[in-house]
Amino acid sequence: MKPTYDGVNALLFQLVTCPECFYTTFESDFENPVPPEKQRIVAELCERLKKMISVDLSENRTLKDGASLFTVAAAIYTLLGKHLKAAEAYLKLAWLLRDLNNSEEEKKALSGALKHFTESYMNEELSEQQQIMVIFYLGELNARLSNKNEAIKWFSTLIQKFGNSNSAYVKLARKEWQEVSARK
Repeated sequence: MKPTYDGVNALLFQLVTCPECFYTTFESDFENPVPPEKQRIVAELCERLKKMISVDLSENRTLKDGASLFTVAAAIYTLLGKHLKAAEAYLKLAWLLRDLNNSEEEKKALSGALKHFTESYMNEELSEQQQIMVIFYLGELNARLSNKNEAIKWFSTLIQKFGNSNSAYVKLARKEWQEVSARK
């Protein structure tokens, strides 16, 4: 489900970053207040990351800049306990790392996405569409990480639970289930 763009890579601009404090989230979350009990620790994390990571926040962002920002967002969402958002940040980080031909770091990001999608599925209240997406990625990430039996289990769960859905995720899960099942 990784998008490919002609021209400007829109992934590089899905996150909003405060140039002063380095707080970085998806645009839809940027204006939401950080819970008071987490403000100090989030501010400390952002301060540490700002010292460690140099990024271009202009329209001239590179894949490396994008990967750095998704790393920051993943850390912030993890700290806030927002597993679905952390999973999405790790997944998009993995996509950028794939474009950078960094397969070792891509696998680490895929593992982070898998961990947070699992946490989200087990512990967060998800809409039906979110459940479909999460279960699909539990199958897909397990397949990419060579966990064949887990991948088949999650694709089967998605097909059994939401087989009547018109979701692109369900349609793709059927195809992926067949491909993973056929692997030796």
